[in-house]
Amino acid sequence: QGGGHGGFDDIFSHFGFGGGFGGQRRQREQSTPNVDVPLRVTLKQLYLGDEIEVSYVRQTLCTNWQECMKNNQECQGPGVKVRMQQIAPGFVQQVQQRDERCVAHGKMWRSNCRDCPNGKTQKEKIDLTIDLNKGMYPGEAVTFEGVADEKPGMTAGDLNFFIVEEKHDHFHRDGDHLYVTMEIPLVDALTGFSHEFTHLDGHKFTVPVNDVTECDHVMRVAGKGMPRRNGRGFGDLYITFDVDFPDTLSEEQKRGIRKIFGKKDPTDEL
Repeated sequence: QGGGHGGFDDIFSHFGFGGGFGGQRRQREQSTPNVDVPLRVTLKQLYLGDEIEVSYVRQTLCTNWQECMKNNQECQGPGVKVRMQQIAPGFVQQVQQRDERCVAHGKMWRSNCRDCPNGKTQKEKIDLTIDLNKGMYPGEAVTFEGVADEKPGMTAGDLNFFIVEEKHDHFHRDGDHLYVTMEIPLVDALTGFSHEFTHLDGHKFTVPVNDVTECDHVMRVAGKGMPRRNGRGFGDLYITFDVDFPDTLSEEQKRGIRKIFGKKDPTDEL
């Protein structure tokens, strides 16, 4: 699609013929592969935000790499060589080959070049600071553009650090919300209680429960979840209560419970 090309040029290019029909099309600039690195962080780091210092070793171009190139019209781009082959009187065919000496359109690398005795590239260690923003999600990437390996005739790809959230001992995260399971004794489930929680950043808060609590009841505490990614407030905390029933009761305890709930003791009818 688009203007500027067509007719015999497109027809013959489709069949692999070249020469005499239109000029060379501009090559799209290539880039080296992106590099993806997992970044393991704690739930606390994602709650508070953090700055993480890392070192990365990459391949960079030899300082004088341009002095080691020579003209070669058969080079059609990095690693691509095209030559013309006659297949019939008046017809030629373009044959594409892989040639790592080709570093750019019309440019070939000179072997054993004195300006780059160690080759096209050399190792470089760089120090990076990863800004971990509050509330970032697992799988989210922190990208450093153009920091991957360098190669003649190509732009450097990106270095991506993908967040991997480590499992927490107590809290479980889903989006902006936090979840926790709390075991309570039967007496608290029946009579009410209050519990002091310690949050990820160390601050403490108390959750009062005045009503009867059923087993697996879920209570929502507003604003006690993760910082929202957009910076507007916090998610919620959801507490699931697991009621711990006693394994056995003494006869005296049974009678006391029946009396509380107004039930007759079966032994009184005997």
